[in-house]
Amino acid sequence: MSDSERKKTIWRVVIFLAVVMILTWVSPLLGGSPANMGPGFILWGMTPLLAAVGMRLATRDWADFGIKPGFKKNALWYVVSFIAIPILMLLALWKGVLTSITSISGFSLGEFLSTMLIALPIFFIFAIFEEVGWRDYLSPKLDSLGVNRFTASAIVAAIWATWHLPYITELTWAFSSGDLAVFLPRFYLVCFALSILYGELRSVSGTFWTAVLMHAVSNSFGHPLAAEYVTYAAGRELFADIGNGLIFIVLVSILGMAFNRWRSTRTTSRTPG
Repeated sequence: MSDSERKKTIWRVVIFLAVVMILTWVSPLLGGSPANMGPGFILWGMTPLLAAVGMRLATRDWADFGIKPGFKKNALWYVVSFIAIPILMLLALWKGVLTSITSISGFSLGEFLSTMLIALPIFFIFAIFEEVGWRDYLSPKLDSLGVNRFTASAIVAAIWATWHLPYITELTWAFSSGDLAVFLPRFYLVCFALSILYGELRSVSGTFWTAVLMHAVSNSFGHPLAAEYVTYAAGRELFADIGNGLIFIVLVSILGMAFNRWRSTRTTSRTPG
């Protein structure tokens, strides 16, 4: 990348982040909430998409736009996108049950699947809004600047987590603790771990649709499970929460780093000489 192209890319990243943050905090003033989807909440939800597409339109920058799903070549990655997070959540749940931190009551597979399938299209739409911005615009730009993948994931995670803040206590599929001082550090950590995983999936597949699917399944699987059937010993959800607990964060981090190592090894092996 030439110096002029590098400067252009840096400015595009800065402008994108500025637009995202402005819309993030202005949107709630227009009204609406997760329970009552007014114009402000809808604008907030669409902020990453609008900022990314707006930047691409303004700069005619579509070279790294990963809209083509590539179903045939990415069949394996779509399977991974669908099953990986549920498996990790179930492992976190199992560990919590084994240590008597987590308990399950009243579980009905039929009711759970019905709730999940109803929620999935809604979460899928919102995942598009997010992933087009985070994983399909911001991540590739940071990569093109030569930013280390883990540093880039930390930057994306910080913006992604902060974007949630105006509605964080109302996003019941994300918020799981009455004490924000305990919850927020954990939330930023899980966003970092997921940013590594989603970012690697976007890189290896070349499309944002794999990250969209994984994100949507994560929310539609985890939310009804945690909201309806799972409880934690008082003060212990820090460890075993299936969506934001330390066990889940470690599992996601391990998978994300394994993806990173595999992709890096494959890239190196394909480099001539």
